[in-house]
Amino acid sequence: MIEQLTTADQSLLSLIDTPDFMSQTCLVDLDHYGLVGVEGPDAAKFLQGQVTCDVRELANGVTRLGAQCNIKGRMLVSFRALQLDEQRILLRMHHSLIEKALAGFGKYIVFSKAKLHDRSNHYRRIGISGPAAESLLHAALGTVPEQEGNWVAAGDHIIIKLDQQRYECWLAANAEAVIATLSPHTVAAAENLWTLLDIRAGIGEVRAESYEMFTPQALNYQLVEAINFRKGCYTGQEIVARLHYRGALKRHMYRISFAAGEDILPPPGSVINNSEGKAIGDIVMAAYSNPQQAEALANLIDEQLADAWLGPKKLEHLSLPYAIPREEKA
Repeated sequence: MIEQLTTADQSLLSLIDTPDFMSQTCLVDLDHYGLVGVEGPDAAKFLQGQVTCDVRELANGVTRLGAQCNIKGRMLVSFRALQLDEQRILLRMHHSLIEKALAGFGKYIVFSKAKLHDRSNHYRRIGISGPAAESLLHAALGTVPEQEGNWVAAGDHIIIKLDQQRYECWLAANAEAVIATLSPHTVAAAENLWTLLDIRAGIGEVRAESYEMFTPQALNYQLVEAINFRKGCYTGQEIVARLHYRGALKRHMYRISFAAGEDILPPPGSVINNSEGKAIGDIVMAAYSNPQQAEALANLIDEQLADAWLGPKKLEHLSLPYAIPREEKA
């Protein structure tokens, strides 16, 4: 699989490689995401029995990362969940998983007072990152969330605070007017930058290539509040819980860097070997960090981290914003 850079990302690569990159505020079109709506009186009850996160925690403007698993505990979809009201919950996920999510959840929703909808066309999704992100959004929309992981409504628009300098916005009817207000004060970018920022935040996601490949723990979901081990039953819960209570995790998701070619990135699921050619892990997602380098999240055997290779390229271990416990109880 070859991922070609957009014009916006090509220009941004040179910017990323300069000392003042972090002083830039960037605007990103998040059309690589889609939205699934779970709607009806039983929306929350239905999802509570299907996903790894505790849907009850979505009250009071909180979002949660989470996943739907198969009966073997392998992730079918990953998402960020947001509850609009008592009968409407939105799941934001990679667009390549929308149809799979509708089919996967659809098998179980038939006995619930709830329905599934593709709500991708209801919102224009953008991201804004950088030191001026908060002030620009406040000027354009009149409000921003105070806490990381929380969301607020600005009319029909939705603003999610991912971290101190990064926001995700789902814009409704007058989206173009909001974008026109933000654009003169920002640098245009595309999917590569947003993926890079997710990588640096240690937030992995399932994509079509990694469907049914990873357990939630393989993507460190136990470390980013995307699994609640006390919430009760859901599909695949027995396997996920068994890893937690009876096992010891010997592999985790790590951030790595490697030399990049002109336009080739390893797709999700690409195998990582050690120097002896033994498979020791898999790529979760990758992005360019400058014209010569790329970064990725990869699930790797802990003890093999120092001897990880992607083909002929030696992988360098980089830090994450959260600690990975050694000898962690799974």
